[in-house]
Amino acid sequence: MSCCLILHGFTGSSHEVEPLANYLRSLGHEVHTPTLAGHGGTRKDMKQFGWQDWVQSAEEVLLRLLSQGKRVHVMGFSMGGLIAAHLAAKYPVRSLTMLSSPIYYVNRRQLVRTVAEAVQHRVKAFRDNPRIFRGKAHEDGGDPGAKDIQRYAMRIRITPLKAILNFQKLVRALKPDLKRVEVPTMIIQGEKEDLVQTRSAWYIYNAVRSKEKKIHFLGDSRHMICLGRDQAEVCRLVADFITGHGGKDDES
Repeated sequence: MSCCLILHGFTGSSHEVEPLANYLRSLGHEVHTPTLAGHGGTRKDMKQFGWQDWVQSAEEVLLRLLSQGKRVHVMGFSMGGLIAAHLAAKYPVRSLTMLSSPIYYVNRRQLVRTVAEAVQHRVKAFRDNPRIFRGKAHEDGGDPGAKDIQRYAMRIRITPLKAILNFQKLVRALKPDLKRVEVPTMIIQGEKEDLVQTRSAWYIYNAVRSKEKKIHFLGDSRHMICLGRDQAEVCRLVADFITGHGGKDDES
């Protein structure tokens, strides 16, 4: 089976891609989900590393896999997609998959809709059963939009300005690499994206030089595409894509 390197997004961790990673493992693929430098820890950790460090930490994992003779499919969520594209333009990988990757951000209109939907959901939940509104039962059955808003708010609180500036530098620095991508490429983005404008997906599709490229828009997905309502479809699309490009025959 194949070897898959999956990269998480800005300020995130492997949790963002866990459903996809677990699904690919269940099919027998070898999967690696490294934590990028400075991520997965504290605000202080984020301050200590720049965008070059984030890229280098992913690059080191890929080079180790390639040195072992692995034939690697690189994948990335959000910022991780741009890093994956950089790696695909530079090294001999089998394919590239980009999930919710940013070129143009933020989608303000959809973000407002997401906030509005989250507020409406909480108001309805309170009206239906105010006694358990603050309880665990409500939290576990919460609206995905509300959960997304909680994640965004938490990240705003813990992300230093220096890291945000580094993210912007990374987008500018890695954007030109898209024109050097020639491996089979698949782009997936949610139609309800609230952090990345949907035209980002079309920009990437038109920029890459791959002879074989696919683009998919999923109707019920926001930014956290591997954790949302379309996660099963995301997993299926990715699995089918890598299987069609050597995924069955790769040595693990």
